[in-house]
Amino acid sequence: MKSMLLPLLSCLTACSSQQAAEQPLNVSQYVEQTCYSSASNELSSSFDSFLRDRKDELANLRPELTDENFQQLHFALGHFSTYWEQLEIERNQACEQWAACQFITESSHAAFSMQPSPHCEAPNFEYNVSRVKMVTFLTDVANLQLQRSGE
Repeated sequence: MKSMLLPLLSCLTACSSQQAAEQPLNVSQYVEQTCYSSASNELSSSFDSFLRDRKDELANLRPELTDENFQQLHFALGHFSTYWEQLEIERNQACEQWAACQFITESSHAAFSMQPSPHCEAPNFEYNVSRVKMVTFLTDVANLQLQRSGE
């Protein structure tokens, strides 16, 4: 009897440790997995790439621009970058609140309860709005074109 109990216990221990490894251990790990995946960084890398291209374009146009005009355009690019960082912070904070709410709601409900909780609707809405702001800003900036006088 003892010889059969030991393999059974080791199997149960291995299975339960595998389940624990598959599930987030705490809120911060769940938030990290939900909000800071590689997919969430794709938009930021697109913006960074776009901004680098515009800075290169501005550097190439430097001989054709007055000092004042060059400084204005350089300042505008810097302002775009700063505003993007603010939008990223806003999105990250909204995502963290929503993910924490999701984790707490899911862990407090029984596993058999399949109804979505209304508790996370406001954080989810704020998170969605923050993402829309980023996409809208990126689109608006991408649609800006340098216009040369005399053409």
